[in-house]
Amino acid sequence: MKWRRIWAMVKKDIREFVKSKYVLSVIILMPLFFAILFPITSVLPIAKLDPAEFGDESIGGFVETMFNKVIDNWETLHPQVQTLVLLSYAMFIAVLLLPIIIPAVTASETVVGEKERKTMEAILASPMSESEIVIGKIISSFLPSVIGTLVASIAYMIFIDILLYPHLGFILFPDLLSMVFVFIISPLVSIISVELMIMVSTRVTSVRDAYQIGSLVVLPLIGLIVFEMLGLLLNSVATLLGSIAVLIIIIIGLFKIATSIFDRERAIVKMV
Repeated sequence: MKWRRIWAMVKKDIREFVKSKYVLSVIILMPLFFAILFPITSVLPIAKLDPAEFGDESIGGFVETMFNKVIDNWETLHPQVQTLVLLSYAMFIAVLLLPIIIPAVTASETVVGEKERKTMEAILASPMSESEIVIGKIISSFLPSVIGTLVASIAYMIFIDILLYPHLGFILFPDLLSMVFVFIISPLVSIISVELMIMVSTRVTSVRDAYQIGSLVVLPLIGLIVFEMLGLLLNSVATLLGSIAVLIIIIIGLFKIATSIFDRERAIVKMV
């Protein structure tokens, strides 16, 4: 495997992303939208309310079971503060959807975009193997996704901490749970999303078809993010390690499928 050839492809794809106003707007504006607009419209209005409007009845049941594991003095917090913490974590889950949403756009361009730009012939005629091509496409879509998610997460955490510190008296983010998701779960889910979109992009004939089909393909990943967050809130380190192992197995399996789908000979025949 020649990494020099792979990185050459990655650089080429990144240049194509920069040239595309639609792709570039998604990479830049989507993280800002999730990081700033969501907390402004959901958390800020609650933070500005009079605490007396919430009464003295705290949030209990399932939510209390979850956040007792995250916030040491959860039961002593005012109901308004409990609501703010709950909304903050809920909106953080929304930020963690970026590793799914961004690849749905960037990875759609990786294969079918090459076909539309008439540049696929040069790739197929190159000495790169199928696995090198797929790895290059994965990296080129993975990097914008991870960078966008990291920027959005940092901006979101800073915004929430500034907003909630007067109510909590301590910094809510970053905590262990958020760090695990930003630096472990999120990149793994992003790779899965990229691989799925590459498989879709390989089969369709236009970028528009890739967007439409891809938006349906990645829907289960949204449920996966929510399930992972709830699982880690309720369970232990063993759950985390098990989740990571499952995600890695899925990544390996999807990579083998994506490589087998990317049939160089059949693609050349179709272009002749």
